[in-house]
Amino acid sequence: MKKSFYGHPHFYKLLNEMAKIHSCKNFDYAGQKDSLSNFRMSEKMGIPAWKGCLVRMSDKFARLCNFAKQDEFKVKDENVEDTLKDLAIYALICIILYREKAGSELQGKIEKKSHITRKKRG
Repeated sequence: MKKSFYGHPHFYKLLNEMAKIHSCKNFDYAGQKDSLSNFRMSEKMGIPAWKGCLVRMSDKFARLCNFAKQDEFKVKDENVEDTLKDLAIYALICIILYREKAGSELQGKIEKKSHITRKKRG
């Protein structure tokens, strides 16, 4: 029988775990209307959502770097694996937000070009 996925089986198990974490946290933070509304809040301060997500990622990375130096966390309700999973989830959310921005910018360019073309004809 042909394998449909290659790589370490725990990789796919972790993806499933992260999907569940994302779903639960999304319910708590964003609700049901806009699943990324909590990430878009940075836009109210002039920071694109994907860049705001990078800030969240840098917080998680800083926490991990400090753990690597000190070999302990004082806050016990989030362990190393939790922090790494959060960082991975943030990375995927950042891709989504970046693609949305790139897509809307591309759409804006298309609309602008279309508008200019119509003006030339009219």
